[in-house]
Amino acid sequence: MRQPTIYQEHHFEVQRSTIPQCGQGLFTRVPLYKGDTIGSYLGEMITDAQSEQEPYLSSHYLLWLCCDCLIVGENYTRFINHSAKPNAQFVVSTRWKKARVEVTRKILSGDEIFLDYGPGFWEATEVSCVQHDSG
Repeated sequence: MRQPTIYQEHHFEVQRSTIPQCGQGLFTRVPLYKGDTIGSYLGEMITDAQSEQEPYLSSHYLLWLCCDCLIVGENYTRFINHSAKPNAQFVVSTRWKKARVEVTRKILSGDEIFLDYGPGFWEATEVSCVQHDSG
């Protein structure tokens, strides 16, 4: 049985998203399989109060981990766009205050990676790009 692989930034490429008007997206340079790790969601740790102030208030890269703890995405994983049919998911550790992105189904080399941001994201933002329904 194949063991899940933990990939690094050089296995991915940031380029124009397949979603119109969404800017850049994250694409894989290698085939990915269910259970593989795309990478950790890394960045500055901030509090709920900080997230309510600029420059964080208008950021689209905030990931809520637990009460009073958010990550401001600063690495390549922040370029993963939303899809109603994602091929990856966040795995969050509230104990260690960390998050990583895990593959949920096979992704072919050259394909864009997608997460489901959840309804709370769309209620709280004015993002102009259209939610993607295929992936």
